[in-house]
Amino acid sequence: MEYLLYNYKARLFFLVLFVALFPIISEAQQVQKVRRVNPNIPYTFSSERSSYTYLDGGTVVPALSKDDAVSGKLPIGFPFQLGCDFYSDFYASSNGTLSFNDPFVSMNNGSYILSMSRYANLTLLAPLWDNLNGDRGIFSYKTTGTAPNQVFIAEWKNWKWYWNAASAVISFQVKLYEGSNRIEYIYNQEPSPNTPGSASIGVFNANTLNAEAKQLWINNTSESPVASTSITENINIRPASGQVYRFTRNDTDASCDGVVYYGQTIINPNGGTNANDGLKIILSGAANMQIIRNGKGQIHKPDNYLPYGTTNPYNVTGPGAHGVALAVGNSYFTGGSLTPAYGEDQRLEVVSSTQQGGIESTSGHFVNEIKLAAVKNSLTYYLTVKYVYNLPENDFFMNYTVTIPEGNTEEVKLAHGWDTFLQGSDAGPGFVLGTAPNLVVGVKREPSFEAFEFLDGIPWSGYFSANYGSLDTDLGEDTTFKNTIDPDPNTDNGIGISMNFGKIPGSFTSSNKLVFACEAGDVAPALANKGGICQGMVLDLNSLITSPTPPGSVIVWKDSKDEVVADPTTVTKEGTYTAYYHSVKYDCDSPVATTVVKQDTSCGVCYKPGVVNGTQTSSPLAVISTLDRKNYPAVNPRNGALILESKEKGFAINKVASPETAIAVPVEGMLVYDTTSNCLKLYNGIIWNCIEQTCVDND
Repeated sequence: MEYLLYNYKARLFFLVLFVALFPIISEAQQVQKVRRVNPNIPYTFSSERSSYTYLDGGTVVPALSKDDAVSGKLPIGFPFQLGCDFYSDFYASSNGTLSFNDPFVSMNNGSYILSMSRYANLTLLAPLWDNLNGDRGIFSYKTTGTAPNQVFIAEWKNWKWYWNAASAVISFQVKLYEGSNRIEYIYNQEPSPNTPGSASIGVFNANTLNAEAKQLWINNTSESPVASTSITENINIRPASGQVYRFTRNDTDASCDGVVYYGQTIINPNGGTNANDGLKIILSGAANMQIIRNGKGQIHKPDNYLPYGTTNPYNVTGPGAHGVALAVGNSYFTGGSLTPAYGEDQRLEVVSSTQQGGIESTSGHFVNEIKLAAVKNSLTYYLTVKYVYNLPENDFFMNYTVTIPEGNTEEVKLAHGWDTFLQGSDAGPGFVLGTAPNLVVGVKREPSFEAFEFLDGIPWSGYFSANYGSLDTDLGEDTTFKNTIDPDPNTDNGIGISMNFGKIPGSFTSSNKLVFACEAGDVAPALANKGGICQGMVLDLNSLITSPTPPGSVIVWKDSKDEVVADPTTVTKEGTYTAYYHSVKYDCDSPVATTVVKQDTSCGVCYKPGVVNGTQTSSPLAVISTLDRKNYPAVNPRNGALILESKEKGFAINKVASPETAIAVPVEGMLVYDTTSNCLKLYNGIIWNCIEQTCVDND
């Protein structure tokens, strides 16, 4: 034992040294897995007392005649079906296990080993899983009989249990039956009694997520033990000689027909890198999220991209409460770490998700559905979360659909929340906007923004935007957030919403939007450098803006006193002015732009006062004039005009974007308003020119 501890420490030191010298930069995202449409039917367990016959003439594997050893791939001799999958090869270990997909040698039996991501595809037969030792023992295997009724036998002969036993303690065999795919374990006690052990005996199949079919373990080594899905990790008594434990497969062709996909999915997998390629939405099989925007994670911890979203779907991005929680009466089922403050925590079963290759249905349009399930009192409740995203938006739609089965009598509730991160910082003030049920709740630290927005269907029963550490306690025993808002800008924020779907059987949906940027944008308004006020005139500050106003936003101007300019179209005072876009719905702003406005004495009033009295012309020709000129064509060429007079009406001229290209055959003297250049343009017979105001001849 001292050697074992020393060896473990040496290995640990090497591992630490290796990581220090060769740090792991990142891990690739996991691909989805496939499962059967119909759940696997559990194995049936039985036991009996028989006689033990040593295997004769088998193929010996010398590599297993030592401690902590595992074989290479070895042939079974026929296709053997475990669950719904067929295997033709196996791996054996000196620690009393036989596996199909991958070699497995762990001496540490237990549920925590089986839950590790490295064993995501593990298919394991465990006739006596413990820290055994093959020293001076013989492992051999053999296929007997003729097809289609062959029998495969693997034998661990004269094995030591525990690893430090002085001599052989036990021999045991695994038998696999062709056709029926039955599994049998049979044992024989050897002369030496076993030293204290802590074994597990059973069957484990990680290729199904149906809990009842995934594993079956016996609770002791008596003649008639009880088998269940709960692993027993402390068996320390040898089975009697001739004891048989039998696992009979009950799957049918129908139960193995059809497949669905489950596990990690990514919406817009090439996005999230800059301001123009939208959001990258990473989802685990249990609906835990990481959102990437401008190259940064928006959920704490921002550098955790859920690398094991398929094999460990319940892993979340960081400490604290994350994910969805479904409550059925006083029982609750979780997909992550968000848990109501009562009862026993059970996991939502991962059912399916949209196949990764089909998420982008049309270019830039993504739809993904994740389906989860909870079972209580033999009734199955389903939660389907639907995500709809359109590139390059900074928000996406998320619909929660809960299906309540017939026979239900309890309230069904749902909550969703997480620890926010805000584009590079962990603090910000919480807020709630709107009138119930049309609410927006979230956190902002401009220009960063994260919020839930209710759209339709089942309304929120509560909301939360305060310290992330209080998400669970605020959710409380009734799985309902208490409308808690903390406006302190230094709050280490978390956000969440809750919904009550009631008791009535059926399917019900709550439609929402998740917003990860203020709709006013991350970019300040672009301003032209022509902010002069002509003498005696006014300046329209809005005329300085050359960038388009983001949808849903308005432009706001402030003066040097940080006061809002009431009418930015009639500014007469020089000074420093700032402009920004403001989202009314989300009460958030873009970055600001600044311009300095000065009085311009080089322009302004340079006209003679207009003539306000005179003799009305009797000519039928229309004249526009304030100079009281008579209509004598011989001396006054300014005839044939139209008089337009009003103190409250404007003159609307044709608006044309880029008349140079829009008007194919212009005529000299043609006048339009160019909506691209934002000016009046006149065609002089050769080119179009903007008409700029200058001082005219006063004579």
